[in-house]
Amino acid sequence: MIKTSLIIKDKIGLHARTAAIFAKAAADFKSEIFVEFNGKRVNAKSILSLMTLGVKSEDKIELIVKGIDQNSANQTLVDLVESNFKN
Repeated sequence: MIKTSLIIKDKIGLHARTAAIFAKAAADFKSEIFVEFNGKRVNAKSILSLMTLGVKSEDKIELIVKGIDQNSANQTLVDLVESNFKN
């Protein structure tokens, strides 16, 4: 299992567009992938679940990845957030 702290830099936060980009990227992997924010953990492969977190710009999230392809999944998602969701 890999757990990584990330700061969301998008000016609106984790909204429909960014949640869709993130969930689509997460869905490409076999690993279980979760995002935690304010004590709530959701499936990162679900756009709706990500949007329910209410993550705003400059908020810190925790990315949790566990599974056979966890290293590549974690790196891909970290890179995505750090690039401000440029896919």
